[in-house]
Amino acid sequence: MPREQRRTQLLETASAIVRLQGTDALTLAHLAEQAGVTKPIAYEHFGTRAGLLIALYRHYDDRQAQAAKLALETNATTLDGAVAILSAAYVDCVLTAGPEFGAIAAALSATEEMDDFRQTLRERYVDLYRQALSKFVALPGPEARAVLLGVIGAADTLSQAATVGRLSRAEAIAALSRIMLGALSA
Repeated sequence: MPREQRRTQLLETASAIVRLQGTDALTLAHLAEQAGVTKPIAYEHFGTRAGLLIALYRHYDDRQAQAAKLALETNATTLDGAVAILSAAYVDCVLTAGPEFGAIAAALSATEEMDDFRQTLRERYVDLYRQALSKFVALPGPEARAVLLGVIGAADTLSQAATVGRLSRAEAIAALSRIMLGALSA
């Protein structure tokens, strides 16, 4: 199997392990066994358990970013429209990933690698949001970065609330859109 196909297979298998057995069951040895490959193959792809968890998190996150970019390119003609697209893409990605996304983030929260990784992701989203929204509103300087970081924090919180059923999808998207529009108009 080509390397990228094998990596996708391993990530899908890892996601199923987390969904069915929880993050504690996710080790590289168990992943290899469940995927029907040798342990060296799993280690070659991810190096460590933290590397595997980060790869899973990135896998979900890349889907979210890609969906947002595609929707923005084809449908964002107003600030309200861009905000609605960004809000829906964020919430939908977390909902699609399911509860395992939160479990993966929690399992990674105790690792040094995750701190650096999360900071990289936040900066990536700041750049994506700044690019998408700057067509409609001025976003200069460090204050805009701080506002966008706050919006991303709200997106995380609202998405997690929707995942566990504390909010509906529509409520999470509407709240995030309102927060984003309010922050951008201040």
